[in-house]
Amino acid sequence: MPDTESDVPQGEITEAPGSQEISTTNRVEMPFLDHLEELRWRILKALLALLVGAAICFVVSDQVLRVLTQPYNDAVTSLLSDRGAGSVEAIQQLLHQWIAGISGEAGDDAAIRAPSSPVPKDRQLQALGPMTYFFLKLQVAFLGGVVISLPFIFFQVWQFVAPGLLTRERGLFLPVVGLSVICFGVGALIAYSIVIPLGLRFFLGLEPPDMTSQWAADKYMSFVMRLLLGFGLVFEMPVITLLLARLGLVTPQLMRRVRRYAIVAIFLLAAIFTPPDPISQMLMAIPLIALYEISIVVCRVSRRKREEDSDASEDVGEEGEG
Repeated sequence: MPDTESDVPQGEITEAPGSQEISTTNRVEMPFLDHLEELRWRILKALLALLVGAAICFVVSDQVLRVLTQPYNDAVTSLLSDRGAGSVEAIQQLLHQWIAGISGEAGDDAAIRAPSSPVPKDRQLQALGPMTYFFLKLQVAFLGGVVISLPFIFFQVWQFVAPGLLTRERGLFLPVVGLSVICFGVGALIAYSIVIPLGLRFFLGLEPPDMTSQWAADKYMSFVMRLLLGFGLVFEMPVITLLLARLGLVTPQLMRRVRRYAIVAIFLLAAIFTPPDPISQMLMAIPLIALYEISIVVCRVSRRKREEDSDASEDVGEEGEG
């Protein structure tokens, strides 16, 4: 009776076709110290990209400052045209301007927001320290550097974790990076065009008739940047859900089960990132709740795709064994 083991050469190991991905992953394993060295270089490259982006934004910081202060100028000139308007009336006036602008019937209301209407000297943003403008430029440079270098930072993070992933998981790189940049931009745009104008009119409308508000420039810029970064980050929820679902860490059933706790967490995040007025908090909480529901759908689709890929790999392995 022939020995079946003699057909396999000594020292040679056969592999099923479906195990090629796993063996490829095992071949790139490194010692712990090598992982730390790799992490150090990835962090240094990300910081270098951040510094380059910050340097570019520092050069054009004056133009960026004009863009970021434009909502304040629009709010001041709008409220000065109707001195007796309170917070509710100011917000109603802004909503009326938006509706009129969308319908093409802006008329004379468009003149309120025209850049030819200068802000009076006593209502301009104030610098309360000798280094205020310098620190403002640094803040603008840092924010712009984060935005510019965000794709490269994501790339460095992915390069660090990719060797430990399977081939189908590595295919998530382009969708995750692309969606991350898009979602961050959409969140920041909503904050700039909707939330910040409404919040400014709410606070300026609280001003009594016998008082005049004089806001510090650094406080205003911190207010604006917190909203821009906050909305940009929270709009990353569908991307994070997609990544976690593809890695098998989150399921649609889990997200449905913790929905009520997620809603409470959403309102807590809205209270942290937005000013203490209910309108700004609702403007962040409502899109976040909608994004959570969208994330459940994304998780379900991604989970189904992951199961299909897993079944396909098992079929290939069974065919190879047969």
